[in-house]
Amino acid sequence: MNISFNANNSGYTGINTGNKQYKEVEKKKLEAVIAEEAMMTPEQKMLYELLGGREAHMRNVMRNYNSDGDFIGPGGIVVPGMYHGEDGSVDRSTWQQLIDVSDDARQKMFDNVKREFIQENGISNGDTTKRSQIFREYQLSVKKEDRAKGTWTLQQYEGKYRSAMYEAVKAANPNWRPGQSFDPRILDSVTRESVESTLVKSGNTFVKRSSVSGSSLDLQI
Repeated sequence: MNISFNANNSGYTGINTGNKQYKEVEKKKLEAVIAEEAMMTPEQKMLYELLGGREAHMRNVMRNYNSDGDFIGPGGIVVPGMYHGEDGSVDRSTWQQLIDVSDDARQKMFDNVKREFIQENGISNGDTTKRSQIFREYQLSVKKEDRAKGTWTLQQYEGKYRSAMYEAVKAANPNWRPGQSFDPRILDSVTRESVESTLVKSGNTFVKRSSVSGSSLDLQI
């Protein structure tokens, strides 16, 4: 990875350092690259140069970003607008928000939760779930600015759908435990509309409204 400069000593010979893709990599990665270079032994530095130096290194990192400077990961696995930093904590308050999500997306998520709840007897099985496909399809259907917030919102609905199904089965059989079989017909009365009609917003999530002694009480579930 060779540090190759042009004749005027103004930068890389083969990288457009003025585009958004490079600027984002420069902002987030260049300092770490320089620090890594400074720690190299003479032998490591020689090999580094033979392999293309900093320019090759930066090119390799740039493959994880698109022309708008969005992180998309190897092979574009990450939908633009969905990257929140390596630990997922970057600016949480800006994306952990409730926004309107289409009926179609919510229905697909409800149908998937119900199918998996029945198939796995109430256990969330990471090996068979199709939820990631639903999230990605939704993300690609909305503008980039709404993708993270919409996904967060859809996740909140997903949890409430599953909780409602759990409660329905427990109501029919108080001794039931996740993993035990149950009569799927118990869930016939649980619809997306019936679940959503009980929900109200509370901060960045939903709570279930419950009526107690004629008053309204919001309970987190």
